[in-house]
Amino acid sequence: MPDVDGVAPPGNDDATGRELRAQALELLRPPAHRGPLIAAGAVVLTLGIVLEELRLADTLANGVHLVILALAAAVMLGLALQFGAEGGRPPAFQSVLLVCGLGLLYAALLTLANVLGADFDRVSPGAFVWTSAIVGALAAWASVRKASAICALIAAVAFGLAVLSAWDWVFHPDGLAPFRWLLALMALALVLISLVARGGWPRHAEQLVNAAGLAVLAIGLTGVARAVVAALSPFGGVRPSPLPGIWEVLLVAAGCGLIAYGAIDRAPGAAWLGVANLLTFAFAVTAGADETLAWWPLLLLLLGVGTMAAGLRPRAPLPPEPPAYRVDDTPLAARSAERLGGESLWDETTVVRVRDDGPAR
Repeated sequence: MPDVDGVAPPGNDDATGRELRAQALELLRPPAHRGPLIAAGAVVLTLGIVLEELRLADTLANGVHLVILALAAAVMLGLALQFGAEGGRPPAFQSVLLVCGLGLLYAALLTLANVLGADFDRVSPGAFVWTSAIVGALAAWASVRKASAICALIAAVAFGLAVLSAWDWVFHPDGLAPFRWLLALMALALVLISLVARGGWPRHAEQLVNAAGLAVLAIGLTGVARAVVAALSPFGGVRPSPLPGIWEVLLVAAGCGLIAYGAIDRAPGAAWLGVANLLTFAFAVTAGADETLAWWPLLLLLLGVGTMAAGLRPRAPLPPEPPAYRVDDTPLAARSAERLGGESLWDETTVVRVRDDGPAR
C-alpha cells in the first residue's frame, strides 16, 4: 500500500512479483480431480492446433509455427509430468496429456529442423533421425518414471523411425528390401524385450508387442500400398503386389500370433493389429493373382480343416488311475521271507525300542 505521500514502501514490488509468480505456478499445478477436464481440453486444443497448422501452413512464418507448437507442447508435458502414478499406473488423463504433448513436441522439432535448413520438399532423413531420437528418449523416460505404457509404444515407434531414417541417411538404399529386414529385426527385438518385461511390467510388454505388430504391418504396407492406390483409382486396375513370399509368411504368422496373444491376455490392441496384418496378407496374395487355389488358399484350407479336426476328434477313454502308493512298515526280513513263500519270525515277534539315557561309556 502506498504511504501518505503516494510513494510505495521499499520492497513492495518484489513481494508483489513473488506473489504473481506463485499464482502463475499454482495455475500449472492443478488438483488431480481436475485432470480429466484438463485432458479433455488438451485433446480439443491439440486438434485446433493441427487444423491451424494445416490451414495457415503457408501464411505464417516458420518461426511463428515453432513458437505455437513449442509453447503448447511445453504446457501439456509440464502438466502431465507433475502427476504421479496411482497404484502403479498413471491416471488416464495423464496418458492423454503425454500423448498430446509428445505429438506436439515432435511437430515442433520438425518445424525447428525446417527453420535450421532441412529440406522437406524431398525426404530429409537426417532431420527425422534426431527429432525421432529426442521424442523417443523423452517417451522412454516417461514410460519408466511415470509408468506410462503408451509412452513405451511411442518410444518404440520413434526409435524405429530413427533407425530407418539413419539407414536411409547413411546408405541411400535403392529398394525397400533393407527397410523390410530392419523392420523384421526390430519386431523380433521388441518381442524378446516384451518377454523380459512381462513379469514386472506387463502393460509395457503388451505395448511392445503392439509395436512389433506395427512393424510387421509396415512391411506389408510397403508391398500393397501401390496396389491399394491402383485399386481405388477409377482409371487403374489392381497391380500385382511386389511382396516376396517370405514376407507373406511373416504377415500371416504375425497376424495369427497377435490374435492368439490378444485372446489369451485379453489385449484388444494386439488382436486388432492381428486382424490388420491378416487383411494386408489377404490383399497381398490376392492382388493380381490367378483364379486358382494354388498355393496359399489350398494350404490355409487344409491347415484350418486339419486343426479343427484335431480339436473335434472323439475322445479316447482315459486309462484307469494307478493304485495309490501304500507305505509298508513291515521289516525288511519279513518282506523278504514273504517274497520267498516262507514264513518269518517277524510275524510273531514284537519289536520294542528302548532308549538308553545312562552316562556315555
